[in-house]
Amino acid sequence: MERQEIEIFLALCEELHFGRAAERLYLTQARVSQTIKKLERHFGAQLFERTSRQVRLTPVGRMLRDDLIPIRTQLNRAIERAQAAARSVEGTLRVGYLGGLAASLLVDTVLEFRNRHPECEVHAREVHLGDVFGPLRRDELDLVISHSPVGENDVVAGPVLLTEPTGLVVPRDHALARRSSIDSTAAGLEVIAIGGPASAYWHRYLDETWHISPAGPNGAQTFEDVLTAVAFGAGVHPAGAHAERHYPRRGTVYVPFSDGQGHVWRPVWLPGAETARLRAFVQMLLETVEQRGAEHYFAPGHTE
Repeated sequence: MERQEIEIFLALCEELHFGRAAERLYLTQARVSQTIKKLERHFGAQLFERTSRQVRLTPVGRMLRDDLIPIRTQLNRAIERAQAAARSVEGTLRVGYLGGLAASLLVDTVLEFRNRHPECEVHAREVHLGDVFGPLRRDELDLVISHSPVGENDVVAGPVLLTEPTGLVVPRDHALARRSSIDSTAAGLEVIAIGGPASAYWHRYLDETWHISPAGPNGAQTFEDVLTAVAFGAGVHPAGAHAERHYPRRGTVYVPFSDGQGHVWRPVWLPGAETARLRAFVQMLLETVEQRGAEHYFAPGHTE
């Protein structure tokens, strides 16, 4: 029996009147009558005796009623407990972060989140360029703080946390290293490719964001790999302004874009994975950025 069939049957057991049972359940009388007839066909026995003046339970109907009442009570309690758990901010939230900016924002957020929601524990781990959203899809994480996803239809992009200015990380002896800024549409740049499961994603991201295509063999799995390749003179790579602050690397120079191109940072999760603790954490991320200011997370002059 389906839950609605149980509710209709038990309502009629209590009301012993089709009209009142229908009114109580906000259904039509015909729907109640059809459901009872369906159940009687299913059990192969009459559940109610009907006359023009009254409705009475049959012995089979009384037995079914007595068996279903505790089942309904247990089912309702289970549903109420599940709903209460979904509303409560407790348990464990698994958060991933992409790079230094997201790590700093995560630390600031978790410190206040623990004070506000002491019954919810936050576990954090870094995700890498080579597989940013894979941990979400493998159910290893509940949420990832990342660049706004491009063309990923199976993930939910949460609210914008901040927009970060961007530029290029270039070798120290590169011609662009002497520039104070560069146009993001500059031609002839040999951009280091990202390898790993997310290789195609980053090709698409670079193309749609800056209209540039990586060159050379795939191989860089992490941003540290990217910086090492740049320092070796293998090419250049777009990066957020926080790279100058969080990833100072010998042999590289950060040159900002002059035309306002930026990384949009968001929390990302899978459809159906939104819980009270996830919503509370996203709200805390927004409050943290509002309180500290977006520039706190990427401006070189700021200290932790």
